[in-house]
Amino acid sequence: MKTQIIGLGIVGKAQAFLLNKLGHVVYGYDIKAVQPEPYFTLCNEPIQDIDITFICTPEQNVEDTIKTLTLNNVKGLFTIKSTVPVGTTKDLIKKYDCHICHNPEFLREKHYLDDVMNPDRIVIGQCCKEHGQLLADLYSPLGKSIFLTMPIVSELAKLISNVYLSTLITFWNEMAELTEKLNVDIKEVAELVCADHRMSHYGTVKFGEPFEGKCLPKDVDQLINIFRQNKLNPSLFEAVKKVNEGLR
Repeated sequence: MKTQIIGLGIVGKAQAFLLNKLGHVVYGYDIKAVQPEPYFTLCNEPIQDIDITFICTPEQNVEDTIKTLTLNNVKGLFTIKSTVPVGTTKDLIKKYDCHICHNPEFLREKHYLDDVMNPDRIVIGQCCKEHGQLLADLYSPLGKSIFLTMPIVSELAKLISNVYLSTLITFWNEMAELTEKLNVDIKEVAELVCADHRMSHYGTVKFGEPFEGKCLPKDVDQLINIFRQNKLNPSLFEAVKKVNEGLR
């Protein structure tokens, strides 16, 4: 298939690398100057005659990108890789009268090429069964579990994944404060706790360090806002945010 990537940051380059490895033609476009890579053809503007366009821009630029693509009569399926507020995909489908899927990434910034080739799972929020299956067929050579669902579910799954990881980091930072007061080695405690197969090791390598980066802090804020909008109490996540800010 002919594919293109809009936005060539970490997410965009990872997706381009994957598509190239899967044997697809890959074009890339970014409004900023970027370093060309051998696994995509860098273009001066989006390609019109294309099968799938993957949108990998910052979340605040996603709608403008969809608008530009529709105004320029770009063909094929639009697929959002960016983390977007819950309900975004459905709203954009209705507003611009086009087919859009949400296919979130689950990448670590320092290991993005390894992660994109070896995902734990692939989540596809499909606009329709035809386009959901198109993406499922694209990813099938990876031999990984593929989940087809509604866009609002895939958006929530991405958001909650990031907030869960943020909460784990905060939990172990709080335990590190306690063990320091008791003159106990937190790493030894964590090793014993995480010997239980039900426990996650995530968060046990950042004792005393806040979670940072492009995703985790903003996604905690986003989940807090969703709780408030739905008249629910986000006290747990407000505490996570407060503890993390105190470590900065």
